[in-house]
Amino acid sequence: MYAKRFWLCLILGFIAGLICATVGNAQIPKDIRTMVFISVVLNRAMIGFVLGISAWKTNWAVHGIVIGIIGSLPLSIPLIWNPEAGFCVCGAYTLGGAIWGFVIELLTSVVFKAKMVQEASPTAAAE
Repeated sequence: MYAKRFWLCLILGFIAGLICATVGNAQIPKDIRTMVFISVVLNRAMIGFVLGISAWKTNWAVHGIVIGIIGSLPLSIPLIWNPEAGFCVCGAYTLGGAIWGFVIELLTSVVFKAKMVQEASPTAAAE
C-alpha cells in the first residue's frame, strides 16, 4: 500500500466530511443534528479510506466518482423513505458523494501526485 496516498485520501475524506456536515447541518432537526453530523463526517472519511486502499485500475476521475457514489449509498438510500427528506435529498447526498470522491482523487492523484501504485505482473517480474 502506498502510505502517502492512503493518508492523503483519509485526511481529505475527513475534511470533506467536516465541510459537507457543516454546510448541511442547519437544515437538520436539532434533536438528531449531532448524530447526522457524525454520520456524514464518518461517511466521507470512509470514502477517503476506500479511495486510499483501492487498487481498482481505472482513470482517477472515474475511480473517485464511482467510489464516492457507492460509498454514499448506505446513508442516502434510507433518506428516500424519510418524509422530511425524500428523493431529492437522497439524490443530493449521493451526488455530493460523487463530487467529493472526484475532489479527493483530484487532489490526491493530480495535485499531490500520489497515484495508485501499479503492482508488477508475475510475468513481467520473471522477465
